[in-house]
This record gives sequence, structure tokens and C-alpha cells, in this order.
Amino acid sequence: MKKSEIISVRVDANIKHKLEAESEMKSMTLNTLIGQIITKHVSWDRFAEDIGFVFLTKPFLRAILSHVPEKEMTNIAVTVCRGAMKDATIYMYGEITVKSFIKSLDSWLAASHIPFRHIEEENVDKYVIQHELGEVFSKYLITVINVVLNEFKFCASSQDLTDQSVSFVISKIQL
Repeated sequence: MKKSEIISVRVDANIKHKLEAESEMKSMTLNTLIGQIITKHVSWDRFAEDIGFVFLTKPFLRAILSHVPEKEMTNIAVTVCRGAMKDATIYMYGEITVKSFIKSLDSWLAASHIPFRHIEEENVDKYVIQHELGEVFSKYLITVINVVLNEFKFCASSQDLTDQSVSFVISKIQL
């Protein structure tokens, strides 16, 4: 279990009431909600602007992606986005390894409010990502993940891509 410490923070009364209302709506303690907010800030938000990430609405992104040919999306994923994910990982964790890439992938998905499950069992990382952004996004996402993993002789195997989701297992490439 990770060690925790107590901190005290003074906030405007109106902000406190809003946080209490949100924690009640989410059926969690105020402490848990504030802990999640701080964790998200430390793991993603403080880096997002520096590494060039922007927030877009899902309908806007889905509309744009529906007009991008698959070949062009693959080219963008392999060139531009591969480099951006590697640069983001290095900036956030000081190195690019399979482990640090997985951590940055988790942080990006969580910060983007893309529902996902990262299941770790016996040195196996399984993902189920429920993005709801269309088939082109599924192909884009799996392509970016694969091109980064391939550099470490890993890949996203057991892939299942739909227009709403992506699932895969991170595996060592068998030579």
C-alpha cells in the first residue's frame, strides 16, 4: 500500500460547496475526489500544455475523423503522432520505455475522459478502451500504440477493433 500524508488546503467556500456536491453526486468522499483531482494534475494536466495537447469535444473529433481517409490517418499516426507520444512520454517520465509509455497512455486516456480498463495480470497488460469516436479512431489508436511498442520489440496483439472500442494485449514480439 502506498504511503499517504495529510495536507490542509484553504479554498473559497463556494468552491468547497461545489466539490462537496460533486463528491456526493459521484458517491465518493470529498477526500477521494480531491485526491483524484490532484493525481490527475500531477500525472497529466501540468504537462499537457507543454507537450502540445489540446482538448476537443468528441462530436467535433468524430466529425473530422469521418472525413480523413484511412491511409492518411495511418500516415499521420506513424509519423506525427508516434513522435508526439514518444516526446510526451520522455517529457513526463524522463525516458521512453514500455513501462513509461504505458503510464503515459493511461494518463492520456484518463485525462481525455476516454473510458478504459488497464488490466494487469501475471506480467500481461490488457486494455479495453471505450472511445466512441468511430472506426477511424480505433485504427489510428492501435497504429500509434503499435508503432511505439514495436520499437521495444512489443506489440498490441489479440486486437479487437470496432467503431466504438479497441481491446488488445501488450505482448513481446516472438522472433
